[in-house]
Amino acid sequence: MQKQAGTDTSRAGQPATSVPRGSVNADSTLANNGLPADSTVADTLKNPDDLENTVEYHSEDSTIMDAVLKQVHLYGNAEVNYGTINLKANYIRLNWITNEVYAVGTYDSTAKKMAGEPIFQDGPETYNTKEIRYNFKSKKALIQGIVTQEGDGNIRGEKVKKDTEGNFYIRHSIYTTCNLTHPHYFINAPKIKMVNKKQVISGPFNLVISDVPLPIALPFGFFPFPKKKENGTSGVIFPTYGEEPNGRGFYLRDGGYYFAISEYINAEVTGQIYSNGSWGLRLQSTYIERYKYSGNFSLAFNKNKSSDELQRLLGTGGTNDFSVVWSHAPKARGNSTFSANVNVSSNTYNQQQSFDVNRYTSNVASSSVQYNRTFGQYMRGAASLRVNQNFGQINPTTQRREGGKTNVSSDFSFGVNQIAPFALKGGSGRWYESFRLGLDFSGNYALTNSLTAVDTSYSRLGFVVSDAKIDTSRLNKTKVVSFNLNNLPDMLKDAQFTGRYSLPISLPNFKVLRFVNITPSMSLSGEVFTKQYRYTKTGRDSIRIDTLKKVGTEYSYNFGAGMNTRFYGTFFFGGKRLEAIRHTVIPSVSFTYTPDFTGDAFGFYERIQVTDRKGEVRELSLSKFRGVGSGVANGRASSVISFSLNNSFEMKLKSKSDTAAQQFEKVSLLDNLSLGGSYNLLADSLNLSNITINANARIGRNLNLNFNMNLDPYTYVANPNITGNQIGTKINKYAITSGQGLANLQNLGFTLGTSFSPKSTSNNNTNTNNNQTNPNDPNAQAKKEAMEYVRQNPDLYVDFNIPWNISLNYNFGLTKTGLSRATIIQAVQATGDLSLSKNLKVTLSTGFDFVAFQPTITQIGLARDLHCWDMSFNWTPFAGSAARASNYNFTLKVKSAILQDLKVTRRRSFYDRSAY
Repeated sequence: MQKQAGTDTSRAGQPATSVPRGSVNADSTLANNGLPADSTVADTLKNPDDLENTVEYHSEDSTIMDAVLKQVHLYGNAEVNYGTINLKANYIRLNWITNEVYAVGTYDSTAKKMAGEPIFQDGPETYNTKEIRYNFKSKKALIQGIVTQEGDGNIRGEKVKKDTEGNFYIRHSIYTTCNLTHPHYFINAPKIKMVNKKQVISGPFNLVISDVPLPIALPFGFFPFPKKKENGTSGVIFPTYGEEPNGRGFYLRDGGYYFAISEYINAEVTGQIYSNGSWGLRLQSTYIERYKYSGNFSLAFNKNKSSDELQRLLGTGGTNDFSVVWSHAPKARGNSTFSANVNVSSNTYNQQQSFDVNRYTSNVASSSVQYNRTFGQYMRGAASLRVNQNFGQINPTTQRREGGKTNVSSDFSFGVNQIAPFALKGGSGRWYESFRLGLDFSGNYALTNSLTAVDTSYSRLGFVVSDAKIDTSRLNKTKVVSFNLNNLPDMLKDAQFTGRYSLPISLPNFKVLRFVNITPSMSLSGEVFTKQYRYTKTGRDSIRIDTLKKVGTEYSYNFGAGMNTRFYGTFFFGGKRLEAIRHTVIPSVSFTYTPDFTGDAFGFYERIQVTDRKGEVRELSLSKFRGVGSGVANGRASSVISFSLNNSFEMKLKSKSDTAAQQFEKVSLLDNLSLGGSYNLLADSLNLSNITINANARIGRNLNLNFNMNLDPYTYVANPNITGNQIGTKINKYAITSGQGLANLQNLGFTLGTSFSPKSTSNNNTNTNNNQTNPNDPNAQAKKEAMEYVRQNPDLYVDFNIPWNISLNYNFGLTKTGLSRATIIQAVQATGDLSLSKNLKVTLSTGFDFVAFQPTITQIGLARDLHCWDMSFNWTPFAGSAARASNYNFTLKVKSAILQDLKVTRRRSFYDRSAY
């Protein structure tokens, strides 16, 4: 039975007999009297009741015009357009007396459900309804059964009234962010008002989860809608509450205000307060200019009071922590770029405030702000500001990091790309046409709180420094001061501007005996200084040093050549699968000669004769630019031979299948095994450098191996004046001749890692099946960006598409300088997850430190994907520090509608999120 359109006495809503079904009706335009308009007659008088726009309509099935009642009945995929309004339904009735349109669906007896229910569109807004009556003049509407999307959520109601101002009054309504037909959860409200697409105001409401009404209700509700061209709507951010287990007490945090400034920038100001008096503030902002740049900025400050009551009364034990994070990413455009990646914080900020595992365990941080520009085809310029931090070591008594080092440097550079002066108009292949020449100039000004160690001992310098104001705390050791304004004068004394210039030169290379490559080299470089030193002899073995504010330059040049070749050795086996093993050897030798620049002709050094304590006359060459006592070069001639030997091994296997496209396959056994060092022919002692050995290999399909070793070939002797652990003194005698073995091991590192996952997913990126988004989806761009973020940050999400995966890493490190005791680092780390069901996954991250003989940070988690909900339980049985008690947390929260199509869940941190 077909549903009729109200009380229609003219058989409206029933199959028409005056117009055969299936006939094609052209789009019609009616005048206000319901009759066809006469296009040849001009309407010189305008009725105030006339409509502002022309009403256009058509249907696929049939159209019936009732001239008496001035009604038009449309059947079968009917559509009406009026200005920005579009209405589609299986049945539509137009009434020209009341200026109303009525639409309803029809019952499909085959499918046993309603079909072609009205879809009402007003501009960009779309409403799915069961029945609608709309007045063109008053713009009022009466709707039965509505579903409309608003931001991440959607509103559904049984009976709706729309007024002339665009407000909707909805009865028996629900609000949810679940995009399913039968939502997993919703907010149930008897009455709500949707104010002109800006916000929803609700009366009393309660939460319903899985059709179970919860006994939690609120007297009213306010739900703002994000504006279409903004990142959100300004509003209050409600804080969270709880108790921190490590002394700061009860808290209110993450509360504040969100400012939706414009579609290009927003800001968020939040704060936190604790019952012991600690507090914090944070400003965070994101900005974007499409096709130009995007970025985010965050500034946080925390004033922490000690958890010890006595220290709080004395006003001690507290810290002031700050953090500045700025990321600016430009789009490739034009001939200049500006980028920033800033992460600057106080030494104890990450330890006490951060809840991210990587930041909590990290001991270093680096920041940079860079600007690059090209001028035409050959010239370029750049400027940058860099900050490198080492947060120091944890004091076992206070459990805080101490001795942090901060280096701040500003750099600029200007250069001319290499050109071929003998082939400016195109080369003809002659050898000399490959000669290339360029120019580079760079400057640097560095400031650090790690003041350089000064060694002014007679045994090192060979003379006594007279009239010198030397900080005795810096003798023979580096002095670390706090990086603050009080210590700025001391840091500025150590700061030095250095300018460097060079002429990169590329000489033609050639071959000898067909297989040996010869590459000659030549370089010219220099440095510019803003101060110089003057040396005055004041006694037999004493010299006064004066600092002059005078600009000077020092340059050097060298000549050399390199030689390398490649040869192979193949061992044939003829086995069932193993055909052969090939060994590739790449030896290389290079020679570099640098002249002596200590002569008077250069003017870089000052010659002074002193009489040592044995009565012998010695001639010293002292640098006018680099000073003494800080371990600088002496400018003497050097003739260095550098050598390296690289090896690789691979085997040749027969294919398992006779129908394979290739008869043989190659498998790498050892990607690289290299050995290298150098020998200075003109050095008066310690001619041979340390020997370095490196190796890396991929064993099988999943096992990665990395190995490095540094060997010192010389003998170390103990200093009889030092007891206990000491490095000793290196002497000009090979270790093998002193019974200390072939060489002294300086450091050794060894890493072995592997990962496992099902073959069907091991080569797939996260959510590859969801990379294709519907272009008609209004959130298509947002979903694409969310997918890209998940793909780039896989450690932040639990991926339910992968049934299981596990990663194992073993790290071993040994450091031993001279005769000192070896320092060993040895730990194994394991991470992985297992899907217990389609939407339930267990995660584990743990490890064991064999040196401390205790587990590393261990986290056990349970994640549940509830489509529109995230549920997670995390337990940290061991947090890796006594300053942070192990803890657990349980989270149940609504998932963003954008991520509901992705089978991912945000991971929770091990920390209880006591701060930012």
